[in-house]
Order: sequence, then structure tokens, then C-alpha cells
Amino acid sequence: MAYLANGRKEDMFVLEKKLDLEPNESMTVKKLKDLIINYVNYDEDFAKNIFIGIIEQRKAKEELEEKQRLEALAETQRKAELEKKVTFRNSSRNSTKNRLRRKQRQEDLAELRGIDEVELERLKIEAQLKLSITTTEADYSKLPSKEVSKFLHRFEVKEDISLYLVLIERKVHRLSIQKEHWVSYLLGLVAS
Repeated sequence: MAYLANGRKEDMFVLEKKLDLEPNESMTVKKLKDLIINYVNYDEDFAKNIFIGIIEQRKAKEELEEKQRLEALAETQRKAELEKKVTFRNSSRNSTKNRLRRKQRQEDLAELRGIDEVELERLKIEAQLKLSITTTEADYSKLPSKEVSKFLHRFEVKEDISLYLVLIERKVHRLSIQKEHWVSYLLGLVAS
């Protein structure tokens, strides 16, 4: 009879059902114990063994439920950690991709700046060349023959004409006189 103290109220309900007794949900533990003990076919060893089996089944069921609960909790934690790792990896990849994109953009901008600088320099040089050509053309093409003759000496009949022409050509280049005007200057120097 002391064995009944080891179980719970639910265990006594199960024992009474197995003994074909009719327990009531509103019965107290004392009334349940009295119902079991006062049973006509009550055999203490038999009831004790059944009650111990019921308690063991309940404990095994509780242990199994606890184990399943812990496994589910561990699985949930494992999934959360895995998801966190995946999220971290994705964010790392995204940040790496963003860094690479940013670097590529900077390289592209630097390349474009370089191209723009080269183009700007080319345009400056072209503008300077045009300016110097027009200035030179304007300066020397408008020079009267007499002023050009200051730079070029007159042809002497005693000299070699081919050497004279080479010297004239060099000086005309140095003075940046257009080829179209060479003849007029040359005639002015040779004719007299």
C-alpha cells in the first residue's frame, strides 16, 4: 500500500482503469487510494507490479518527450546558427561584391579621367598649334619682302645656286613661311 505514494494522481487513474474500477476525475488521491485498496479482487503484489509498470511507462514517456523537446531545441538552434552563417556568408559575399564593384567603378572613373585628361591635353596642344600656325603665318606672310630679306641674304652669282637654295629652304622653314609664298620671297632675293 505504501507503493501508491510513489506515483501521481494520474498514475492511480490508469491503475484503476486497468483494474476495471470506475474512477471519477473529481476524486482526491485519498479516495482513489481507498477505492483501489477496498477493491474486492485486490491483490497487493499484482497491483504494485502494475502500478510500478505504469510509473515506469510514464517516466519513459516523459523522458522521451524531454529528449524530443531537447532535440527539437537543438535542431532549432542548429538551423538558426546555420542561417546566421549563411546570412553572414551572403553579407560577406555582398560586401566583397560591393567592394569589387566600388573598386571597378573607381578604376573606370580613373580611366575615364585619364582619357579625359589626355583628350584635354590633345585639344590644348591642337589649339596652341593652330594659334602658333596662324600667328606665324600672319607674322611672316604679312612681312614685306624687304623685312624677310633681313633674315635671308641675297644671291650672289659667284655662289653655288644649289647651296643657296638649301640655305634659303632652311631659313624659310625656321621663319615658318608657307610653301606657297616661297617663290615670291625667292624672286625678290634672286632678281635684284
